[in-house]
Amino acid sequence: MNSLTDELLGIKADKFAVGDLVRTKSATDAYNMPLLGVVTTVTVLKNDKGRVRNCYTVDWIDFETSQMLWHDWYDEDLILIQPGASC
Repeated sequence: MNSLTDELLGIKADKFAVGDLVRTKSATDAYNMPLLGVVTTVTVLKNDKGRVRNCYTVDWIDFETSQMLWHDWYDEDLILIQPGASC
C-alpha cells in the first residue's frame, strides 16, 4: 500500500512485482546486450539504521547467466520490460 505515511517514513513502493519481465541497467552478456529475466521474489530489507530497500530475486532467461550472477537486485539495477499481469 502506497501512502503519505510510507513516503514520510522513506518506504518506497515495490517498483517490480513477481512475474515482471525485467532487464539489467549495467550488467551485460558477452555481446554487450542487457540481461533479461523474470522477477521471482520481492523482499523488503530494513537495516538497523531504518533504511528500507526493495530486493528482487530474478530468474535469468539465459541459463549460463543465472549460474554467474548474484541473486540480489534493487530498484536502481533493473528496468521493467513488461509487467507480469499483462502477459
